[in-house]
Amino acid sequence: MPILKESEFKKHISSKQYSNLYFIDGEEKMLVGTYTDILVKKLMGDNPPEFNFHVFDNDCDISDVSVACDVVPFMCDKNCVKIVDLDLEGLSADDVDAVAKIAKSIPDTTVLILSMTTLAPPQKATKKYKKIRDIFDKFGVVADLQRRSEISLEKTVCKWANECGSKISPIVASKLINTCTNDLNILHSEIEKLSAYAGENEITDDMIELLVAKNLQARIYDLFDYVISLNFDKAMHTLDVLFYQREEPVSIVIALSNAYVDMYRARVAVESGVPTKILADELSYKNRAWVLDKMAKQSKRISTVALRQSIDEVLSLNERLVSVTLNARVELEKLISKLIMIARGDYDV
Repeated sequence: MPILKESEFKKHISSKQYSNLYFIDGEEKMLVGTYTDILVKKLMGDNPPEFNFHVFDNDCDISDVSVACDVVPFMCDKNCVKIVDLDLEGLSADDVDAVAKIAKSIPDTTVLILSMTTLAPPQKATKKYKKIRDIFDKFGVVADLQRRSEISLEKTVCKWANECGSKISPIVASKLINTCTNDLNILHSEIEKLSAYAGENEITDDMIELLVAKNLQARIYDLFDYVISLNFDKAMHTLDVLFYQREEPVSIVIALSNAYVDMYRARVAVESGVPTKILADELSYKNRAWVLDKMAKQSKRISTVALRQSIDEVLSLNERLVSVTLNARVELEKLISKLIMIARGDYDV
């Protein structure tokens, strides 16, 4: 069976054509935990009987799992075994073989669920990870639960706000996602905090600015705004915060170059009489179209020539950071100073 994405896994559970083996993993850990709970509830009911519901943690003994899988259901239809965050890399070769043996001979009345609720999947599948996943794929179901699209996230955020007794518009929800993160666990916590602050009122941009910790991209847009506003002190303070948060210098430079490119695109659109909405559609900004709208309004602060010069400076530093050893903090401070001088029109590149 092919590896299932969220929508496909949801349909699989709804079909009630349950497998005896499940490997549930993916980047979005809240979904991994949520769908694991849904599956267990569908299989075992709201209150799973202790005799036929066995939960193991990350350092469990595979021989104990094997014994639990052989338990005969008592007063229910299924015997369910759940392993949470199994340390796949810590398994011995014998343990891997034991897992394969369990998969091949698991009783029809037993469902074994391997749920990776907190451990991030490796960027490149290791041999052990791939072998275990392939075993479950061959004899059961593998679900890979990835981050949701921004449109889906907006709907989820709006739903959570309503459940908390508040409300948030899709536009403000989009700004929350771009300010904070696309991680559901973090977004849920932020919505609970914002809703508690807002009460029955609508969550606003100002509330997000006041209460929500910003991600790298959001702080970079602040930095960019301070640069083109010629606010040296706030620009340097923002740079201090980025280093305090231990952001990688290369990541800072790349994000800053993206901000300049966003403004350059907005400037060209304005000068050509093209609505930013059309530009956003053409360049697949989707619900980040508000970024181009914001940049179009701010573009009067800096000339087209200065934008081009600034982009050259940012890209030049990026090239040097990845090719030679530099004091990144000093180089970034020098870059910010140059960019402010360029925006002011008194720096000869």
